[in-house]
Amino acid sequence: MLERLLSNCKNWVIPHDQMGLSFSANWKHLKGIYKLKSAKNPGKSVDVYWVLEKADIPKELKFVPDQKDDRHYFLTVTKKMTVDDLVKKLTWVADRMSIIRDATGAL
Repeated sequence: MLERLLSNCKNWVIPHDQMGLSFSANWKHLKGIYKLKSAKNPGKSVDVYWVLEKADIPKELKFVPDQKDDRHYFLTVTKKMTVDDLVKKLTWVADRMSIIRDATGAL
């Protein structure tokens, strides 16, 4: 699968509309994912990260609905770019994300 996401030289990211960072579309979906994660890691906290609706994201990145689950989105690459450029763009997004440490109380 990695071959479909990167060029042969591994320096370029190839766009794909159904591969990217995973985001829940709503709290109900997030609760289900939380239950799954907490069941697999009993006794450990599960942190939740999110961006606000309509968050500004860098050019060449886009939120795309998951074709298999309408409660789920991918943050995808829309234009071929270097791995270094993708890292910079994702770092920018990460710097603007909120974090709930140990989501037990929130979910």
